[in-house]
Amino acid sequence: MHSLRLMDGFPGEIMYVVPRPLLEKARSHPLVNPLSPTDIGWFPSARYHYRERPAGAPEHILIYCTDGKGWFEIAGDRHGLSANQALIIPRQQPHVYGAVSNDPWSIHWVHFVGASGDYYVNLLKKGAYTLLIDSDMKAELEALFAACRDAFIANFLLQRMIYASQTLHHLLGYLFFSNRAFSPLLRSSRFRSIDDTISFLHNNMSRQLTLDAMAQHSQLSKSHFIRLFKDQTGHSPMDYFIQLKMQHACMLLAFQELRIGQIGMELGYKDPYYFSRAFRKVIGMSPTAYRQSAHS
Repeated sequence: MHSLRLMDGFPGEIMYVVPRPLLEKARSHPLVNPLSPTDIGWFPSARYHYRERPAGAPEHILIYCTDGKGWFEIAGDRHGLSANQALIIPRQQPHVYGAVSNDPWSIHWVHFVGASGDYYVNLLKKGAYTLLIDSDMKAELEALFAACRDAFIANFLLQRMIYASQTLHHLLGYLFFSNRAFSPLLRSSRFRSIDDTISFLHNNMSRQLTLDAMAQHSQLSKSHFIRLFKDQTGHSPMDYFIQLKMQHACMLLAFQELRIGQIGMELGYKDPYYFSRAFRKVIGMSPTAYRQSAHS
């Protein structure tokens, strides 16, 4: 870690640096190696905060600004960073960053290494280093940063390193894949979430919905709806709906004493044999065999 210009630190700051010999030993563990936090902290109202790394850092750096403002400079270009924005600096990338003096930023930050870390960093477009963060995510995101930091309160034990690694996986997954302000799958400004359609399907599992009905509910043309749905789920709308029904059937088979025909009726299948065939196709066994395996 490079020294701060403000040598006495910031009131309320938290910082943990994993000793490198312990880090290297922990990274031999299969749950730590893909993603390892190396340094982590919280700097509230960090007036005079400044870092300069002419050769970059050996780790990727994530900075999440919750309040105030700061700035960063990469490849000679200077940009601002403010609340509900995150900065990601790839390892070995020369950079400078700091807080503005009249409204200094409050930041959660973490340095990390590993193949999974490389993957997340590469989700940003080439030459892009920031992403917007939906304001609804703030509480959960801050809680994940705190959980990752708190893993090191007791000591840098292997079990705590494993927990910190898995928490950081959750944090980065949440940041990139549950962030309405950013979608690595749909980078277009015309992005439209299908969350409302997913809720519609959940609430109508007792019906045999047609593709036309789904598209009409989404207020999109059928072709646009199919393309959008598959882009965001990896499945066609009808396949997704059938899988959703069979997932619910598994729960009913495991926890209720309903006859198989009754379960099929609850999911919109009037013919119990047709329901059983659909169940076997998705789950890989008959409803009767699934019920027996769930109770064994």
